[in-house]
Amino acid sequence: MPLQHKPIMEMFDTRVTVFGAPGRYIQGQGAWRLVGDCAATLGARAVLVIDATIRDMLAGQVEESCAAAGVDLQILPFAGHLGANTGAELQAQLDGPVAAVLAAGGGRAIDAGKALAERLGSALITLPTVASNDAPTSKNFVLYEDGHRMLEVRHLMRNPDFVVVDTDILSKAPKALFRAGMGDALAKKFEADACFNSGGGTMFLARSTRLAHQIANTCYETLVKHGAGAWSVVGTGTVTEDFDAAVEAMILMAGLGFESGGLSLPHALTRGIPLLPGGGDVLHGIQVAWALIVHFEALKLELPPEVVRLYKAVGLPLSLQEMGVGASSRAELVALADATLAVRHIKNLPFALDADALISAILRVEEKAPARRAGA
Repeated sequence: MPLQHKPIMEMFDTRVTVFGAPGRYIQGQGAWRLVGDCAATLGARAVLVIDATIRDMLAGQVEESCAAAGVDLQILPFAGHLGANTGAELQAQLDGPVAAVLAAGGGRAIDAGKALAERLGSALITLPTVASNDAPTSKNFVLYEDGHRMLEVRHLMRNPDFVVVDTDILSKAPKALFRAGMGDALAKKFEADACFNSGGGTMFLARSTRLAHQIANTCYETLVKHGAGAWSVVGTGTVTEDFDAAVEAMILMAGLGFESGGLSLPHALTRGIPLLPGGGDVLHGIQVAWALIVHFEALKLELPPEVVRLYKAVGLPLSLQEMGVGASSRAELVALADATLAVRHIKNLPFALDADALISAILRVEEKAPARRAGA
């Protein structure tokens, strides 16, 4: 009879600190060649869940790597809706048992692979092809309703066994996705600060470790130092020291920093932003970038000048309009505030925030945006 265990999100509370991480993180040019060797340590048969748009670019290489390592590989292109039934739909396509799921592509394809791994109870290898978010390192995955509304955040029992980050592949990815990844990663220090200082709960519902808090700080420092230089070569296929450093910050440091360090208002706001006109079409990291400015305003703190400079260099939004959101009514802002305040991350603040205070902070951000954009 199989052992019965609590779900991961019922095991811990803020009486303890918890740190989670992938089993191995591998980054470098041509790193895809190691995928087969990594898979072979987990079992003789694997399945590749791959974003259908990159199948022709990458599936053959992964298959070659696995064959060289003696791993039998089934390929499942993913091009559908990432919803409550995704894991079951992928499982129904399997030819037989597998020891590991390989998930390749952007955040949604990787989350689809996680959904399948959850159903199978299998090992997991992630192979990101863009640096648009830190999904490759975390145990979390997001399911959506129709219309891009978040349905649920689910949690694997453990983080991926291997994360394989090929910087050659990422250096050719679209600049817009890299921009989003930077916006998401820049917020992690300030969210971890808020969680750590308030004694709040992380993505394990435990207290943050000091190490996770410092990783989030290092993520920010790395992006301030290397972000603009990395941005200058994104999409060219060139891997520089700046690019390599920024990728490590945006995938590894941001992932460890948010999961074991905690989230706060910026990520809570991503539940409300889709309720604004056009908000549901905005990339997650772009939403977080704007929400970070609201976070500073709500805490009545000055936005660091290096953040403003990096926003301008990369093209991150300083206003709702720059984010691609249309003019919003008071009722829409109230709906945004209500959705935001219902998220547990909102508790990771030094004080209780109400709807009026949040809306006032948003309006101040919009008022200050032209001056910030025009400033030196």
